[in-house]
Amino acid sequence: MNKTNILIPLTLFLTACTSAPDIEEVQANYLDLSSKEQVKLVEEYWTILKRVEPRYPISAARNNISGCVDLIVGIGQNGKVKGYKVRSSYPKGVFDDHAAAALFKWKWKATEKNKDSAPVLTSVRLDFTTSRNPTDIEYLKNCPISEI
Repeated sequence: MNKTNILIPLTLFLTACTSAPDIEEVQANYLDLSSKEQVKLVEEYWTILKRVEPRYPISAARNNISGCVDLIVGIGQNGKVKGYKVRSSYPKGVFDDHAAAALFKWKWKATEKNKDSAPVLTSVRLDFTTSRNPTDIEYLKNCPISEI
């Protein structure tokens, strides 16, 4: 009986964590503004109402590892993330889950131009640094400041 009481909530939790739709599932009905040339256009459709900073992985902080994650994000009609895809990350895989978890807490508000709350795909880059002015050459090469 005790094992069942533990396994059922654990199974429900794991199912909920894996049920986030992939970006390809939502892409067909979304205005694609995810290219680097178009990413600023998202401001004509949506403004950030709530931004949550990602948690820094403890192991990366201990090892003084900095990095970034560039995600393609689907903003749904309700102003919440409906799916995402990691476009690139450095170091690969270290910060991805933390970046995605933070984005699912973000909230956008439709602009006056976007009265129908048209869903869009956009790109969001989240940086993870242990310093305000990072000097790590590999970080600067893979996470250029001009893209921030």
